[in-house]
Order: sequence, then C-alpha cells, then structure tokens
Amino acid sequence: MDKYEKHVNEILEAVDKDVDRSEIEKELKNYVEEFRLTVGEAKKLIARTHGANIAITSEGIQKLIKELNTLDNNVNMLCRVIFVAEKEITPKGEEPKIILSGILGDESGTVPFTHWEKGDLKLAKGDVVKIEHAYITEWREQNQINIGSRGKMAKMDKSAMPEFKGTGSGGSFKPAQLCKISEIGDATGNISVVARILTMEIREVNVSGEMKDVMSGTMADETGKVSFTCWGKAKVKEGQAIKVNSGYLRKWRGMPQLNFDASNIEKSDEKLPEETELAKPVTVTINHLARVGGMIDAAVDGVILDVRQGSGLVFRCPECNRVLQKNICRVHDEVEGTPDLRTKAVLDDGTGAMTVILNRVISERLLGKSLDKCMKEAKKAMDHSIIHDQLFDKLVAQPVTIMGNVTSDEFGLMMIASGTDILKLDPLEGARELLEELQ
Repeated sequence: MDKYEKHVNEILEAVDKDVDRSEIEKELKNYVEEFRLTVGEAKKLIARTHGANIAITSEGIQKLIKELNTLDNNVNMLCRVIFVAEKEITPKGEEPKIILSGILGDESGTVPFTHWEKGDLKLAKGDVVKIEHAYITEWREQNQINIGSRGKMAKMDKSAMPEFKGTGSGGSFKPAQLCKISEIGDATGNISVVARILTMEIREVNVSGEMKDVMSGTMADETGKVSFTCWGKAKVKEGQAIKVNSGYLRKWRGMPQLNFDASNIEKSDEKLPEETELAKPVTVTINHLARVGGMIDAAVDGVILDVRQGSGLVFRCPECNRVLQKNICRVHDEVEGTPDLRTKAVLDDGTGAMTVILNRVISERLLGKSLDKCMKEAKKAMDHSIIHDQLFDKLVAQPVTIMGNVTSDEFGLMMIASGTDILKLDPLEGARELLEELQ
C-alpha cells in the first residue's frame, strides 16, 4: 500500500465530488516532499483549494537526520543517544526546570537536541529513543532537534536500532570532529579535543532528586582555554593531558562550554605545552571572539575609542553590590552607598569593537591615583563626573592590550578585564607597516 493512499482517500471523501485521484496524489506528494509541509497541513490545504474542509490529525513525518530542515515542525524519528546531559534552567517568569540536551545519531548522521519538557525521562549514552512531534531550528548553520510541550521522547529497546559501525551504512554518519580549542566555537555537533586540564573540581549536584557526580573546570591547548563539565567521575587530575572523544558545545554564562560524559575521555600522550605556558592569556582578534561566541582568558590588542557614561566614581549597595542611582538600590531602596571606581570603555582592534569593564584596581593604575584621592578631588570640585572626564582624557585613543573573560549575548561582546598593558608603539615601525599596506 502506497504511504499516501490513506490520505488521498480522506481528501477525496472530504471533497465529495469528481476529482482526478492522480492529481490529488501528485499535489500531496509535492506539498510534503518539495515544500516540506506535514501530511496534515498538506491535506488541509488541498481540501480547501477544492472548496472543502478536512479535520486533520497531528501525524508527524518520519525522517532520518540527513533529511531534516528548518521547515520541519512535526517530525518523528528513531535515534540513538550519543551524548546527553541534564541542565537546570529558569525561563523568564517561570519556575526552574530540568531539560535534556546532547547529541543524537542514526545511520545518516548526528544532530544536537534539546528536550524542553523531560518529565521523568532519564537517558544515558547508547539508549535508543523514539521521538514524535519534534520541530527543527538552526544554530550556527546546523539543524537542532527540539522536543517541546507537544513533543514526545521515549526509550525503546536497544535492539530497535543497531550500533553504529564506522561511518554508518549510508556513509554520512559523522564521527567526532577533532579540533583545537580556538576552533570549538566554530564547530558543531560531535567534538573531539586534546587538551591539558588546568583546574578541576568534583562536586555532587541534585538532578531531578538524584545526586550525580560532576567534574568541572578549565582545560587548554596552545590555542586557548575553555571551561568544561564532565558528567561522572573519571581517573584524571589537574595537569594531565586528556582526549575528549565525544563532546558537545553549549553556552554557559555567555561563553562556550564543552560538555561530555566521563566514559568519553581518556589520557593522552600528545605533546602539549606545560601548565605555566598554557595558563597565559592567548592573543586573539575581536572578530574571532564574535565568531566563536566568547572566550576564557583572552588578550586583545586595540585602541580605546570611548569611555562611557557610568565610568569613574560610582556608589554600590552594601547589601547586593549593585550600582546606586541617587542613593537608591532597585532591590534595597535607599541605602548609604559604598564608593567604587570603574571604567566602561569601548575597545577596537580593526576587526571589530567590544565593551570592556575595568575594575577599581585597573582603573586606579591607569589613572595613577587611588580611589581615596579620586573621592577627595570630586568632593573638592563638588562634582563626581570629573573622574569620568579624567579617565576619558587619559584613555581615549590609547593603544592597549586588555586581558580577561569575554562573554557574548544579544547586546554583543563584553570583556571583564583581569589586566591591561599600555602598548608602546614605535612611530617609525608603524609608518613602515602603513607604507607596506599601501603598496
């Protein structure tokens, strides 16, 4: 029986007049296979063009991973879990909840997924799952499976899908993509990394009422650093070189984070720089940071274009440390503020621009005076804004190297600086470089 025969019969019954059956079948196939409508949507549209209405069901289309596209909003699938992790999120205006995310695979490829309404479902690497009514979105030019409130995800017997061998029967199953840490933000899906563990802590977390071991910290290779979360305990320690055989990238606190299961890591004999060398900031461009979505301990050479309002002397709430507006904290109302010094600047390196936040210690060093001295000068002038003006005069057009953690969100890049260096430029060398560029 043709897979469309039942649906064609339902359309003909609803239309209730002499219509060419082959024409209906041709239209249905075209809408489903070319325009990627669901069968239900296609049936409803065809019936309407013939002056009739049809009650549709919410049947999803069965697909392989390689067949997915962002027009799919009602897809059924059979997949095997390659990587999975649980995470607590707090949607805006809602209570915290646990979601599942990771990587799924079938004989045609791999794809990241998120299950937004997991309920009591618990998954592990190797589980076979049946997915119904999923929808597809795109992130970094790669499809993502989403199982929402109308979707379903259920464990099946593992015999329902064979284990993947090599590249799969279709030849397009994607093994883990081996990449350097600087390339992680550009990578998609299944990631493999060789790096040295710089910091690590082991803790227990409560996930859906069950205590689980989690290892987290930072790892590095010669191209950069990344934070990681390892679900479960592995026999590794700080300073060791490891290989992550199958990891998954996610955003955490505005920066890329590598997630993987303890069963997916092993010790590595690959030659890597020592910890002391890897602990140093890595110099990158702002364009690179924008492309990869943030970075731990980056260094950027550039020029300060602006010192924004809100820089200079500020007063903070002694309870929550928020900056006060006319002695008012938006949480604790009117309070006596604690003085502080900060700089909110714009840094440009020729490839892009980003906001940088310089704390009291860095701001004092750049100004060449302490917070107490700034307070005395402002009090004498009866104007706190003079410190902003001094920062502006001192820093704008100043070539600098700024180091720190860079986050990325809908407002762009922002670096929380951990250190700065004033660049001493050689005018003659700069003229030579400019002449070479012009030639």
